[in-house]
Amino acid sequence: MSKNTFSRVATFVALSYTLAFVIDIIALRSGLAASLRTGTTPIVWGFARMWSVALSAVVCLVIYREGVAANLKRFLTVSRGVVKYYLIAPLIVYGALALYIAIALPLGFFNFNAYVETIVDTLRSAMPSSVSEEQITSIATVAAYVQIFSGYIAAITINAFYALGEEIGWRGYLYSTLGSRPSLRNTIIIGVLWGFWHTSAIVLLGFQYTVTRYLGVVLFTLYTIALSYPHLLVTTTTGSVIPAASLHGAVNAIWYITVLASNLPEEQRELFLGLGLLGIVTWTILSTILYKATKTPSR
Repeated sequence: MSKNTFSRVATFVALSYTLAFVIDIIALRSGLAASLRTGTTPIVWGFARMWSVALSAVVCLVIYREGVAANLKRFLTVSRGVVKYYLIAPLIVYGALALYIAIALPLGFFNFNAYVETIVDTLRSAMPSSVSEEQITSIATVAAYVQIFSGYIAAITINAFYALGEEIGWRGYLYSTLGSRPSLRNTIIIGVLWGFWHTSAIVLLGFQYTVTRYLGVVLFTLYTIALSYPHLLVTTTTGSVIPAASLHGAVNAIWYITVLASNLPEEQRELFLGLGLLGIVTWTILSTILYKATKTPSR
């Protein structure tokens, strides 16, 4: 890595981490930590945090006189191929979920009924007393399946818009600065920086990890490393970060079922399930498969 590249990366990282820390401090003082610990992400906090990465990228473009408009236009290129991959990219997450279930089921780590039961608990207090427990369970079961499949709609709409803020930074400015090649080096660098960017949210607010916060930083960083290659792949293939936004949006829409669909105690869920060891293994396997499937044969 050249001195100039290192300087640009360091500036981008410093800005991104600082803005995220400030936003998390504000959230902590505003009492939003309780919502995050229950698995509910406040809309304003999520938007501010994700789009702060795009803001950092824009500031870096200004500092290094790289041309804000031209680079944003390049990051956000739209073409027929971009639209195609934008619609296909979320299916990668569904494939990862299927792989996760195939691994988790024999280990006793996945129980769809536990996911249904969380919905039952929510519905029980909202339903009139005339509705039987059996009817509530039936409604919850249908709702559970609907939520999984409607995750695709969320992935290509509101979730993609939120995720686009991060993608302009991580897969746009940072990836471009590193040379726009989906190499192992770039996968690890971007994965590590992307993961550690969540540190203040995890430690201060209990985001995703309420019990194992410090270990959660390590687990989440390993998870983002494993998750990075598919994002780099769709960005490289299309020359745009837009498909990476729908992929990222799908992760945010449906991957949390890997945590909810289990009877394990909370600490063990954080350590072993979709945001822990099993999620890391699943995405590492899927990323390896994608790498092997798309690797250009050497002549």
